[in-house]
Amino acid sequence: MSSVSLWGVPHGMACAEEEATQYVSFVEDFTAQCVARNGVQILVKSSHPTRRLRVWLDRYHMGTGTGDRSRTDLEPGGEPQALGCSRSSTGPQEWRIVRGVFLD
Repeated sequence: MSSVSLWGVPHGMACAEEEATQYVSFVEDFTAQCVARNGVQILVKSSHPTRRLRVWLDRYHMGTGTGDRSRTDLEPGGEPQALGCSRSSTGPQEWRIVRGVFLD
């Protein structure tokens, strides 16, 4: 008999997702296009030494969700993947982790 969390997700699955997202981080880079907007380039990467991750991200612009959801696979020790600038021409934007899973 498997345990079930309060949200109806099997306990083991919720723990696996939670564990995977612990290895996802955002980093910044100073690209010319973003610096020109008084921002920085936002990138996402995995810090897990051996396992591949799949992560889903939601984009927020000026504090409001845009409805844009992206999915990306992150390799262990791989290069960070660019998401966009921390500022658009009209205001700040950010990405938030929705879900993450190990691919192996």
